[in-house]
Amino acid sequence: MSERRSAHQDEGTRAGLRAWIGLVILSVPIFMTAVDMSVLFLAMPTIAADLLPSGTQQLWVLHIGDIAGASLVLTAGRLVDRFGPRRLLVLALLGYGIASTLAALAPTIEILIGARMLLGASGVAVAPAGAALLRALFGSNRQFSFAIALFMAAFSGGMALGPPLGGLLLEHFWWGAIFLFNVPIALGVVGIWWLLPKIEGSGAGRIDAGSIAMSAAGIAGVVFGGQELAAHGWNPWHAAVLLAGLLLLAVFTLRQRVLTTPLLDLSLFRSAPFTFALASIWLVITASAGADLQFAQHLQVVMGRGPLAAGALLVVPALLSMVATAAAPMLLRWMRPGFAIGSGALLAVGGAGAMFATLRTGPEASLIALVAASGVIAIGVSPVFAIGTTIVLTNAPADQTGSAQSLQDVAGSLGNTAGLALGGTVAYLGYSRAILQQLPAELDPTVAQQSIESVGGALAGARDLAPGLAQELLDAVTAAMTAATRDTYVVAMVGFAALAVVAFWGLRSARVTEPEPDASDEPEPDNEPERLECGAPGTGR
Repeated sequence: MSERRSAHQDEGTRAGLRAWIGLVILSVPIFMTAVDMSVLFLAMPTIAADLLPSGTQQLWVLHIGDIAGASLVLTAGRLVDRFGPRRLLVLALLGYGIASTLAALAPTIEILIGARMLLGASGVAVAPAGAALLRALFGSNRQFSFAIALFMAAFSGGMALGPPLGGLLLEHFWWGAIFLFNVPIALGVVGIWWLLPKIEGSGAGRIDAGSIAMSAAGIAGVVFGGQELAAHGWNPWHAAVLLAGLLLLAVFTLRQRVLTTPLLDLSLFRSAPFTFALASIWLVITASAGADLQFAQHLQVVMGRGPLAAGALLVVPALLSMVATAAAPMLLRWMRPGFAIGSGALLAVGGAGAMFATLRTGPEASLIALVAASGVIAIGVSPVFAIGTTIVLTNAPADQTGSAQSLQDVAGSLGNTAGLALGGTVAYLGYSRAILQQLPAELDPTVAQQSIESVGGALAGARDLAPGLAQELLDAVTAAMTAATRDTYVVAMVGFAALAVVAFWGLRSARVTEPEPDASDEPEPDNEPERLECGAPGTGR
């Protein structure tokens, strides 16, 4: 009887054509913002030649959008919940279109930096608003899980197609085209806003300005300080910024406990599945961020591929990730969510192990084997994003979906920062240790020191050396770079193994079906959308 009832409920809440049209509409802006995250790296040389930025200004162009978005994500989630997701999505896309136009036509590097900051601040509401609208469109557990998987796959697709799309635009137009490309997309979605459901926000309580300031400054400090330490090594100023950010976030958390209407409702963390799912998302990004960055550099420095060719090779695992993310909910037909995520994590451990074993063969390691191992990792981590996101969203009250999605975005940003810092440190130690053992004895001490400090310094120093000595130095660099890449995949293996433990244990009671009623219960009409019911570990629910 319970099976018939579950099937009846699922059928009664099955989404119609309008819901699937809504999913397509919402996938467009998330795809657009993902493209923006990956397209800029390819355009920086052209932008630098035109606007003549300093090295610091180039870094700000690359990172200011990410920092602005991360710092405002909690605020965006709260605004979505209070004022309604459709309204916030429209406002965000209008802002995104204006900022994209400003960036495309920027006459100076300072204006471009400001436009990039506005892009990050505008785009931050797209994910929480989209998640809240999808939750209203798809009442069935299974269909909502599938819709979220497609939503996340659109993001993966944008990240994958950003570099080749940017290369195509730069081949035929000026660098501003990569920004101007966003304008018709943003305006097009705004033009059909009426196809999305109207969801009234809670409208309750005021938005605490102090909480906004502390969360924005705290997250920005952690992200900026962590990124700078990862990119440039130890620096007391950057360490102080990171510490100040952590302290501000601690004070922010204490403040939320006493506010009547907090910016972040800490009661969300009372749900063990919610908390463990967030931890899983943070953990998988922390485990993989450093290795991903190192592998992209490995393709260029060791394998001798140019930026465009390296980007094309990286499209392979990215596309596999997109397909696997979309297909991940199918695993729930045969296994529980925690088991699906944990099994994927074990597959990722195997992929990272294969990458490590291949790299141990040295700079001559098979490129096909490396890309294949990277693809295995991409497939293995996909259930975390598809199924983990579903757990996060459906274990929060419906009127706090925006806040729940924003917390996931914070977990992703902090995971990326931690992963780059950890992976960067491990890579630097591995590189410097390996190159010390292989530097040519007759190398000038100044060139030797700059070669130990960075790959870029070694490559620059090799240009002024005699051909034979230069080749010896380059051989030492490729061997040391291979050792550094290999070491980052040890970190990835440990992280993926920890993810498997968290998933198998922390999410072992998670479900994607309604709790079975007592056999004596009569079927009752259920007009409420199904939710993912996940019991806390040990409760038996």
